[in-house]
Amino acid sequence: MPHQKISNANHYPFWAPRFWNGMSVSNYYQLLKENRFRVHPLRYPMLGLVGGCSVVNSVLNRCQQLAYERRIAQTQLSAPPVFIIGHWRSGTTLIHELMSLDPGTAFPSNFEAFVPQHFLFSKWFFYPLVNLLLPKKRPMDSMAISADSPQEDDFALISSGAATPYRRIAFPNNEQKHHQQLHFDLADTAQQESVRLTLDHFLKSLTIGYPNKRLVLKSPPHTGRIAQLAKWYPGAKFIHISRHPHKLVSSTMRLWRSLDQTQAFQLPRYDDDWLKTYVFQCQRLMYDSYFEHRNDLPPEQLIEIKFEQLVKEPLQTIQNVYQQLHLKGVQNIGTPVKNYFEQRKGHKTNPVQLEAGLVEEIDAHWKPYAQAFGYEA
Repeated sequence: MPHQKISNANHYPFWAPRFWNGMSVSNYYQLLKENRFRVHPLRYPMLGLVGGCSVVNSVLNRCQQLAYERRIAQTQLSAPPVFIIGHWRSGTTLIHELMSLDPGTAFPSNFEAFVPQHFLFSKWFFYPLVNLLLPKKRPMDSMAISADSPQEDDFALISSGAATPYRRIAFPNNEQKHHQQLHFDLADTAQQESVRLTLDHFLKSLTIGYPNKRLVLKSPPHTGRIAQLAKWYPGAKFIHISRHPHKLVSSTMRLWRSLDQTQAFQLPRYDDDWLKTYVFQCQRLMYDSYFEHRNDLPPEQLIEIKFEQLVKEPLQTIQNVYQQLHLKGVQNIGTPVKNYFEQRKGHKTNPVQLEAGLVEEIDAHWKPYAQAFGYEA
């Protein structure tokens, strides 16, 4: 396959926050150590910048521990959380942003996800700086972002040093097995426990910041964790969103190229054949786990929707979600949903052009996915 270049239309400045900027000194050192400090010389400025931030984070983490740790340990979630799951680029961000319009819900913002261990203590003075440094649009597409935008909780796991597939992004040229955690049943006990403890601490911290609100969370790796999440959070709700595989593969490849080019401590050396294989492997791992456990959850805990239907009939789709999952608040979301789409009328998605050979590969590899969600030809 020919190498796909990423457009510079949504440039990511060198001074903009990276995924690793919220790490403490110990977590940052561990990330570098496990990758044998194989940093490209052109990334030394980022190496130093993140290192400086890690010192600040360690101090602020300690301040929050002193001020809030006892309260966090005693906090109970206001309600079982809602987890939005699905493959990357399937529309998880869209449904997350729509659900966040409900005034009865709360969600982790970019700011909170990137500094998960001290946002309660530091938000009043640190938030304006992060909002100033963030670019106005995401590097992989043209969607607007800000420090307040809903964000994946897996990024909070990164900053907290927990096991997450996204650790691969830091050193994309190194041989790694982080993606195998996408089938969470196969993760070892230490990895599962690190996710459980870190996620629980983060959600309790969010509950302190947003009392009496149901947390709505989004992260594609949760797709392979539904069995564990349902056990950790009894009564949790799951919204799975699917999209046609022909749209997902090229868009996901673009996503990884964009993130690896803007976030990594190395200059990515892989070609599109390797990246395609990686995307296929991740999909298989994640959905082997999902298909194994999806029928364990009753209809009032799991609903499956299509991206295409959400875009065509957003309000009706959201109403169906609330009704099936027995959620309250749909009467408060109608006008905000309409305004959301009205404000984004000019948004354009990246065009998808697939070679005939790749179409055949996708159809063969993604057949179980296509059958399960109604995308067969």
